[in-house]
Amino acid sequence: MKFVGELDKKQTEHVNNCNKHLNDPERLLALQSTTLLDTPREETFDRLCRLAARILDVPLTIVSLVDNKRQFFKADYGLPHPFRETRNLPIDFSLCRYTMAGDAIISNDAFKDPFLKCHPSTIPWGIGSLIVLPLITPEGHVLGTFCCIQPTPREWSDFDHEVMKELTASIMTEINLRGQLDKMRVEQNMRDTFVAAMTHDLRTPVTVAKMSAQMILKKFPENSDIQKHASKIVDSSNRSEKMIQNLLDVNQIKSGNKLSVNPEVCDLNELINYVIHEVACIYGERFIYNVENSIQLKADKAATQRVVENLISNAAKYGDMTKPVEIFAAEKDNFIEIEVKNFGNPISEEDQKNIFNPFQRTIDAQQSNQKGWGLGLPLVKGLVEAHDGAILVSSSLSEGTSFRVLFPKA
Repeated sequence: MKFVGELDKKQTEHVNNCNKHLNDPERLLALQSTTLLDTPREETFDRLCRLAARILDVPLTIVSLVDNKRQFFKADYGLPHPFRETRNLPIDFSLCRYTMAGDAIISNDAFKDPFLKCHPSTIPWGIGSLIVLPLITPEGHVLGTFCCIQPTPREWSDFDHEVMKELTASIMTEINLRGQLDKMRVEQNMRDTFVAAMTHDLRTPVTVAKMSAQMILKKFPENSDIQKHASKIVDSSNRSEKMIQNLLDVNQIKSGNKLSVNPEVCDLNELINYVIHEVACIYGERFIYNVENSIQLKADKAATQRVVENLISNAAKYGDMTKPVEIFAAEKDNFIEIEVKNFGNPISEEDQKNIFNPFQRTIDAQQSNQKGWGLGLPLVKGLVEAHDGAILVSSSLSEGTSFRVLFPKA
């Protein structure tokens, strides 16, 4: 750019050094990674501009981002027309580009400053005095500036400097936190993709092992030892298939997708009794369910079975082993309700807020000797919501812990 006067050797070296940093590919990449260029105004940054203007009693404050072609005004207080509308300034007229080496621009009297008096923007912008502080990343890249401008000469106090320094740090804290959140989201997406791919690929060897064991069972029906070991392989394969399906489903739920279900009319009493019989093989005869009237539920049978199995198993694992687990089913006006109730240590209010989040377990569950991944209840919630239903939890020492699942009749 052309200055309106001659610069001395030191100033020329500073200009050349800033120009080198201005076009540094790593700096430009760091600037792009903030995703703040050409974004709408945000109260987060505007608030800091207003705060600086009021504390320092100046008419103009600006948060700018500087690439190698223009200066973008992300936030401001008192920015004049037409810049308030365009929010852009060509790089040749940018004063902030001369902080790209990491040095601040501070002047009590721009008209007497040997550098500012030669800059072509000093007079048009009405700059009498100013403080321009660079926005520097932890890696040392200058993204832009935070500045305050006074139209007349002013002796900036130590307090003024400290205010601008602290507010600049607040701006960078906001930018850095956003960057960390973006990285966390990318890493989370990568982990989710990995889990989905891994669980999907695991299905093939598990299926092959299960089918081979089933063939062995058919081929050697009279050999008790072979039958015993092959049956264990089949049982373990079935459990592995359930775990893999749970991981796939929870991953889909975390992605914000609804699980697919195929509703059909099924006998709810028959379904619950079947699950109780299966679970009782592991946890013993601790379950009470006495409903004589037939309840016809239109829902995905396999999904409903998984819901009931998870709730009953959890109640047996984490409830008082000396007390029964009670299961209720009832047909209401607009919905069909399934309730699983147990007694023991109650679930705290804080845990109740989180137990339906994937990989979250209650404090009692973590301290118990029961192993788990924290997938059961998120899966239950996802399966119920796939039917446009709802799940409710209540827990207290006197009343016990109750999970109520509501399936709409329609």
